[in-house]
Amino acid sequence: MLTPQISIGFLLLPLQALDMVGPMDILQNINYPMVSIAYGTSFAESIGAPNITFHHIGPNMSPVPVTGNLHIAPTTTIAECPELDYLFIGGPPPEYASALPENMKKFIVERSTEVKTVFSDCTGGLALSATGLLDGLEATTNHFFIGSVAEEIGPKVRWNKQKNWVASGNGKYWTAAGAVTGMDMMGQWIRETFEKGQELLDLSTLTLEWRPRNVDGMVMRYVNGRNETVEV
Repeated sequence: MLTPQISIGFLLLPLQALDMVGPMDILQNINYPMVSIAYGTSFAESIGAPNITFHHIGPNMSPVPVTGNLHIAPTTTIAECPELDYLFIGGPPPEYASALPENMKKFIVERSTEVKTVFSDCTGGLALSATGLLDGLEATTNHFFIGSVAEEIGPKVRWNKQKNWVASGNGKYWTAAGAVTGMDMMGQWIRETFEKGQELLDLSTLTLEWRPRNVDGMVMRYVNGRNETVEV
């Protein structure tokens, strides 16, 4: 089976670390090099494990502080970032999103025309809405801020406070309500995107002992760390 080549960029904002690291680890566990090491190259090819290149994009090359006094070193900058297939925006403080720096806003808008999908989770949805790209579309963000802050930053967005994630714009924009729902969203995206999406996701749930949930928050079928398929 053909190994897809994927380039995904994670925008480094002063964000909640899990917003970015959770979905990223899910992707890393289906990444061709990781699957090849764990199960062999033949298996990785037979399951269609994608070969993913991760880019961590900062305003410059200085480490970016996130929660827990963790500092993440960029691999590239908004000025020098190579071509991307996907862009992921984690959640900064609402006050950062409401005054989103112009260079970040410009980068998101310009790259939105290049990538297949822009993802956001938690208050990353607020930052994305500040660009105007979500105007007229249904989207979500941290549900705590819908009904107040979200409407101030993205007044033209049709905010959804019921669903854990929303895919809109013919799949162009996937927005999730929070850090862990961002992981669930990424799991669903894997299911829908790859020919053997469920099998690929099983590798990730097995490794992480993670129970993915559907858009309504209900736990779905998964494979646990004992390699048992749990039907829910």
